[in-house]
Amino acid sequence: MKFDWDDGNINKNLFRHGVHDWEIEDAFLDPYRLSLGKNDICGEERHILLGRSEISGKYLRIVYSVGITSQGEKLIRPISAYEMSNTDKRLYLKKWDKRR
Repeated sequence: MKFDWDDGNINKNLFRHGVHDWEIEDAFLDPYRLSLGKNDICGEERHILLGRSEISGKYLRIVYSVGITSQGEKLIRPISAYEMSNTDKRLYLKKWDKRR
């Protein structure tokens, strides 16, 4: 899995929401991550993921877009990441309990 970090999004979530870029990448590795689907925002398809960073223990809600590299590899561009609301966390934990 490859991530698209540049001047537009690197450390953006750290300053706005206290979430490090490495926590976002780690949440994508969560085997119990949960996709909440996608929305079209200004012509861009944005996806929502609920996942937990195993390293920090944070439960994160991540909004991201998906692109393709010139080599045909999936490229994830994080847009926004912050700690889950209580509602999101209940949903995530409910799904997590069913998968165990």
